This record gives sequence, structure tokens and C-alpha cells, in this order.
Amino acid sequence: MACRRVVCQECATTWDGIHYCVDCLAQRRRAAEGRTSWAGLIVVGLACVLLLAATARLMVWAGVTLAGLL
Repeated sequence: MACRRVVCQECATTWDGIHYCVDCLAQRRRAAEGRTSWAGLIVVGLACVLLLAATARLMVWAGVTLAGLL
């Protein structure tokens, strides 16, 4: 806790095993929200699309290969 205020367990919220008061918890939430990177989300989205396409091609190749063996 940044403020070092004494709060009861009923008034505090636990985050990573530490009890935070309302004000300190609000500061942590604002800090966590500010770290969102659109570039990172776009990269992850493109990676998912590429993996989906690669997996689809692999499934088609495996089906054609197995059909040729039978």
C-alpha cells in the first residue's frame, strides 16, 4: 500500500496477496489500464490469423496425403 493507511480486512481489497484501500486500488487500476499497447494487440491478432491459415493449410495437406495412401 502506498498510503500506509490502516484498513480493516472488510474495507480492503486483496491484489496479489496485499490488502489495498480504495484509493490505492484505484491508482493501481489506472496504472494497469494505461499500459495497453495497440501495436501489441495488432501483432498478436496478425499472429493468430497467420497461425490459423497455417493450420488450415496443414490440415488440407494431411487430408490429401492420407487420402492418397488409402
